[in-house]
Amino acid sequence: MDNKLKRAELLEKYNNWINKNKKRLIISFIIYVIIISLNLLLLKNNKITILSSLLFFTYAIYVFSLIWFINNKLILNIDSVDFDVK
Repeated sequence: MDNKLKRAELLEKYNNWINKNKKRLIISFIIYVIIISLNLLLLKNNKITILSSLLFFTYAIYVFSLIWFINNKLILNIDSVDFDVK
């Protein structure tokens, strides 16, 4: 019975990681849109546009990779975790 509680706790932790990183991705997208719009309206500097685009897409790839790994590797294999190993 204790293993079921540990598995449920681990599953909750994984889901919290996913939700936290999705929220961070949405916030970074909003910041990205603000940077791009300010740049286009005020500065018209291509280096800022290229750098902010590169940073956002790199972060998006990181978040999607993390979510994929948690869903496909960790959550699917949560039943095979042995909590009794000492």
